Amino acid sequence: MRSAPSTATAAAVACALVVVTPAVHAAGYDTPILYSARHQGMGGTAIAYVDDPSATFHNPAGLSGVRGLSLLGDVSLILGQVKSSPDDDATSIESEPVVAPFFLVGAALRVHEWFSVGLGFFPVASGGAEYRYELQNNPIVDSTRILFLEATPAVSLNVPKDAWIPGELAIGAGYRASFLTFERERGVPSNPELLNLHMNGSSFTGFRVGAQYHPIPELGFGAVFRNRIEIESQADEVTVFTQTATDASLPFILPAKLGAGAELDLVRVRVALDVEYAFQSQNDRVDLEGTLGDVDAAVPNIFDWQDGVTLRTGVEYRLLDGPRRYPLRVGYIFDSTVASDEYPSAFGTPPAPTHTLTLGGGVDFGGVWQVNAALARRFGGTTVEASDLGEGCRFCSYEGDYAITMTGFYLDASVNIDL
Repeated sequence: MRSAPSTATAAAVACALVVVTPAVHAAGYDTPILYSARHQGMGGTAIAYVDDPSATFHNPAGLSGVRGLSLLGDVSLILGQVKSSPDDDATSIESEPVVAPFFLVGAALRVHEWFSVGLGFFPVASGGAEYRYELQNNPIVDSTRILFLEATPAVSLNVPKDAWIPGELAIGAGYRASFLTFERERGVPSNPELLNLHMNGSSFTGFRVGAQYHPIPELGFGAVFRNRIEIESQADEVTVFTQTATDASLPFILPAKLGAGAELDLVRVRVALDVEYAFQSQNDRVDLEGTLGDVDAAVPNIFDWQDGVTLRTGVEYRLLDGPRRYPLRVGYIFDSTVASDEYPSAFGTPPAPTHTLTLGGGVDFGGVWQVNAALARRFGGTTVEASDLGEGCRFCSYEGDYAITMTGFYLDASVNIDL
């Protein structure tokens, strides 16, 4: 049995561990500007009308739109920059340019008139930034990287037209296997020994369920829900204030999210609207745990996030309506405030709403081949005053200007094979 630590030693350990808290204060790990190019061009709307393998991400009921074998690949490149105050001697500074490559690969197969199956693999959420500044004439690197990966098999029940209710109905479900990587560094660039954490974790308790309903071919509705998952990241050893800590663990919560959508698809025009409600308040506080020497410590990490609403809208216009079509797309996304201005973070979205404008286009070769490209621009910011800051989180970020700008580039291609 370990000996009881002195009060002074326990306090020192607690301070050493709590300094990690800014690393996990991103304003929601979900980014509103993900997959795929064909949907991102329309503001990311998809819930009511997705009909390809990206349904494993958007709404598993959309697998009902697959008629044979469908294969899809998407590559996305997001460039961005964050402004914040990571230190009281480094306020309102800009991060290094953020370069974040993403991808989605998926396959789907209609195995029977009533059933389709699919498989998708993609990053589902992320966060982080890197700052370089000087403290006491010493160069400092201060960085965080968080990435959630998801592999999801899914199935949809495709109710034939007018079989159960007037129109077409599909019900889908997917199982989510989630994997997390987390890196936190702070110190001189050659040896960031103030903080050096490289942690990993996984969860196999996730699911996603959804439905699509078309009362008439031109009008569609959809709904989707994913559950809350908690991933405990772990590492055998980490460095905290030049000391080696063992058996480190830190939970991350990807909250539950509920979405609904509607679309109107006429001869050459499609209009769509999605609304998503993310239960981000499930990220309130978690404990960071670790051992330095023979001393254990558990320190609460303050998030104080609030639930978030994301509104998406988009329009598609098809230049031709025949064997070959050329869709043009525009969209807009509003993402409400999630982060707390009492406990701001230098490594995520500022405690303010963000806005995104999207543009895209593509070519559809008669429903067999399809290639699409899209562009998105996200922005938002605010100022955090000293009077806004809360107590009890000494190592949260400081007062100053907080802002984010992100530009996303997207390209996808798919093929549909009749079987």
